[in-house]
Amino acid sequence: MSDQPINPLSKHFRQPALYLKLPSQGRWYPNGAIELPLNGEIPIYAMTARDEITFKTPDALLNGTSTVAVIQSCCPNIKDAWKMPAVDLDPVLIAIRLATYGKAMDFTAVCPHCETKLESTLDLSFMLSKIQPSNWSDPIEINDLKILLKPQSFEDFNKNSTLNFEEQRILKLVSDDTISDEVKTEKFDLLFKDLLESGISQIGKSVMSITTPDGEVVTEKLFISDFLNNCERQIWEAIKVKLESIKASDTYSTLDLTCSNEECLKEFNTPFVFEQSTFFV
Repeated sequence: MSDQPINPLSKHFRQPALYLKLPSQGRWYPNGAIELPLNGEIPIYAMTARDEITFKTPDALLNGTSTVAVIQSCCPNIKDAWKMPAVDLDPVLIAIRLATYGKAMDFTAVCPHCETKLESTLDLSFMLSKIQPSNWSDPIEINDLKILLKPQSFEDFNKNSTLNFEEQRILKLVSDDTISDEVKTEKFDLLFKDLLESGISQIGKSVMSITTPDGEVVTEKLFISDFLNNCERQIWEAIKVKLESIKASDTYSTLDLTCSNEECLKEFNTPFVFEQSTFFV
């Protein structure tokens, strides 16, 4: 028997507030990264005070550490949130906010027709119900190859911020009139090379396998990366188009609104920008 005393307050600890069926349906998690119940629904707990403080730590939020810590606290069935497929990220975080603060969330949008600022309230439970699994099972068939894609892990997805940072550095460099053209060209070449290599690396992490005409299935990351660095442009473009098509199928991230200005009253849709730094404020 354990000598550890039983906490008389343990029965008052937080309990699951809701249960979530993951869009990934548990696929693409490496061994040990998730414990998926037989019904496919994982329990979601409300945030603790520690979790709220964690989400308000800027550096930890920027590098993804706080997101991982809160997910593993509120979704104990997810053992390693770094390895969680990125398709599960938004639904899990929406569910955590729903469990913590309730279904109502204030949202601000601007009408594109008359620029009226609209203050509205979202029903997060309705948004969660709109989320459906994306179709990753149809391969790209090109040049006698079959390319099967997969969602990136949260770890890889989080590294995309590096790409955005490099893009901003390039834009800033091009518009900087205080730098000579010679120095600007030299720096641009270095930044562009880093951006190109990072872009290829990120795309490569979305490729699960490539099947050759003779039936050999290639899953080795090094071989796939080497292929992407040496394949025809059409193959590269086909992969990008497929990824963009899958992303566009996520209907929950677009909201249908009607302008409140009586002189306008036009309908429009606007993207639901999921910004973690403000989502849990």
